[in-house]
Amino acid sequence: MRFIDLEQLKPRVAHLIPDLQAAAEAVLSEGDPVRRSELIEKFRPRWVAFRAGFDAFSHGKCWYVECKNSGTDDDVDHFRPKSAVYEDRDHPGYYWLAFEWTNLRLSCHRANRLRINPETGETGGKATHFPLVNPAQRARRPEDDLRREIPALLDPTDPRDPALLSFKPNGEVDLSPEFKGKQIPEMKFEASRIYLHLNWPKFRDDRVRLYNNISRLVERGVREAPGDYGELHAASNAFLDAVRDLVKAIDREEVYSAAARVYVESFKHEIWWVRDIVLKVAA
Repeated sequence: MRFIDLEQLKPRVAHLIPDLQAAAEAVLSEGDPVRRSELIEKFRPRWVAFRAGFDAFSHGKCWYVECKNSGTDDDVDHFRPKSAVYEDRDHPGYYWLAFEWTNLRLSCHRANRLRINPETGETGGKATHFPLVNPAQRARRPEDDLRREIPALLDPTDPRDPALLSFKPNGEVDLSPEFKGKQIPEMKFEASRIYLHLNWPKFRDDRVRLYNNISRLVERGVREAPGDYGELHAASNAFLDAVRDLVKAIDREEVYSAAARVYVESFKHEIWWVRDIVLKVAA
């Protein structure tokens, strides 16, 4: 998961926002819940229209997982569900945010749709899930203060949340060490692991391959590396290629780039050029 800066994204989608606002006005002026739901569905193309801009901004990657899904269109997910909340069966859904563009996220099908993990038997997929750290603080009406809510799902548009995720060499997600034992990060990690399918077998296997590739690049660099920084002027092309490939793996355009950075950083204490060159160039 990489931070998605909505302020930087906004110019790409600004031309679509007025249509969303008009739909929101129609929905909020409708007092009957059934007709209101019908209106939300009627105006669905207006939030789907954001897909292209979101996709271009994140280089074709799911905002939750950083995977690419060639051949399928990612979902435009409502972070706060628009029509129902699984954790609160009496909740009407955050219908007043159905056409708020900052409530939209680009999600792959696996992260957004209900599926049973074939290995663990857990049912995941975001769907209408929206757990809170404190359910008593859930907003139920447009006038309620959303700032009182602490979502128990990681949000790629919140700069505090992507930092909570780390990755193991076996491809599984992990909570970053500095946050272990802290209640809110632990809750966010566990809920997201399940409901965003962060350990779906394909995601895990892709990250294992990524770790193995990074390990091979580091090994190649070690074989070719000069003794210290003062000898870099004589570095071989093979060494420079290894450095370039490691820097590229961390680039935010690449799939699973957050995991790639964790994997590269795992070598920084042992290998001077990973610390002093690769990670500084890729900062």
